[in-house]
Amino acid sequence: MLAKLFAFFSIALPLLLCAQPSPHEIAAHAKAAQAAEQRNDFSTAVHEYEFVAKALPQNAEMQSNLGVALYFNHDLKQAIRIFRRATAMNPSLLAPHLFAGLSSYRLSDPNAAVQELEKAVQINPADVIAHTWLGYAYTAQSQYEAALKEFQAARRLEPGNIDVWYSLGETYLQIGREATLELIAVAPDGGRTWQLAGEQSQLKGDPQEALECYKMALERRSDIPELRSLIADLGGTAASALGPSQNGTTREDEIYRRAHDAEQESRAAFEHVVQMAPDSYRFHQILGDAFTAEEKQSEAIEEYRTVLLLKPDLPGIHEAIGNNLLRSGKPAEALPEFEAELQLQPYSASAYTDLGQVFLIMGKDEEAANMLNKALQMDRPPIEVYRLLGKVELHRKQFQSAVENFTRYVSVRSSDSSAYYLLSQAYRALGKKDQMNQALQQFEKTSQDVKARSKAQARLQALNRQGEVTDEAREVEPKQIH
Repeated sequence: MLAKLFAFFSIALPLLLCAQPSPHEIAAHAKAAQAAEQRNDFSTAVHEYEFVAKALPQNAEMQSNLGVALYFNHDLKQAIRIFRRATAMNPSLLAPHLFAGLSSYRLSDPNAAVQELEKAVQINPADVIAHTWLGYAYTAQSQYEAALKEFQAARRLEPGNIDVWYSLGETYLQIGREATLELIAVAPDGGRTWQLAGEQSQLKGDPQEALECYKMALERRSDIPELRSLIADLGGTAASALGPSQNGTTREDEIYRRAHDAEQESRAAFEHVVQMAPDSYRFHQILGDAFTAEEKQSEAIEEYRTVLLLKPDLPGIHEAIGNNLLRSGKPAEALPEFEAELQLQPYSASAYTDLGQVFLIMGKDEEAANMLNKALQMDRPPIEVYRLLGKVELHRKQFQSAVENFTRYVSVRSSDSSAYYLLSQAYRALGKKDQMNQALQQFEKTSQDVKARSKAQARLQALNRQGEVTDEAREVEPKQIH
């Protein structure tokens, strides 16, 4: 028996030794992987790096190289697993944290992305990519102040980067919008609210409306010195005798200043892009956004088409085209745009929501439900998903499900009068008269609230909804589709 075992090991040991690749063979595979990367053949690069990583299982750098190849080969989940293996071996390596963060971001997991990218920034504070993508991840979490700091750091490191400047403009815009909503809540008919509405009207090119807003602001806040000059600059005359200013203006002033300053910074950042790169895709994106705000759908779509010619894989552009087509009453044309957006962002809740919305408009309830339910499986689905799902369930006569979805929606969007009306219809179909009447009462109350809003508040809220598709656009009846 021992003789047989000895004979077996005498044969097997040389075979096992031969199975171990030589340093020369490992180097050849590593070189082949690098050559494949150079020609953007990442599938081959993955295959070659897998050989090297298996031969050198404790080499963190080789594990990292394999992860990067997997990332560019769009195998993001496997890439993250490999990056975690690399960081377990060597936590101080930059690439695994950086690319794990990028992978998580593309998988619509901003929480995981932030963790990895924060580590990347700590390892190398001079890495522009780490700061920029950490800014994107913070933005996805709606942490706009934190995002702003990262984009500012990236700008200091690379002042000629138009993506960074564009992101700065967008971030300031979001900060300004948040401050505007806060101002509306604190002083819905206050002088500063009217002043901000006047500034926005002036920017939009409506001096007459701006003049009216400034006069209303002066009536409420005669202590604001710049209002008289603003009125005079527009050819108006300020009233000489005004009543006392409203009380409690300190907070109103502070919020207004934040909104005003953020808007100014946003404009400055976008203007810098225009001056620095007037033929860039970001320049045309800025023009498209401006035309969208002015409700010039055809011009906006033309600019966004130019963006795609210059950078076909830029996220958000197909979505912007689709939304403008919806506003133009062209859901059938919008559909392929939203499908293209989903191809670029297969883990995006908003991409699935857009598709669900357009299917609903086209009367394809099953397809709409499928897309909307997928949206709910993604990270941070928009609350509008529940409203859209409620409508789908109404169409499918699944009234209890409709009630649940509408109730979830109005728990967040409590001022949406049309949602309360739809909720009342679902209760009516279920024969629940008391709940139906309660929903109708909320419908009437919120409808009156809308009518009672000051013009300034309505104007600013409309500006803060720029980029959204209106209820009228997204709720076209199927019979209107041609």
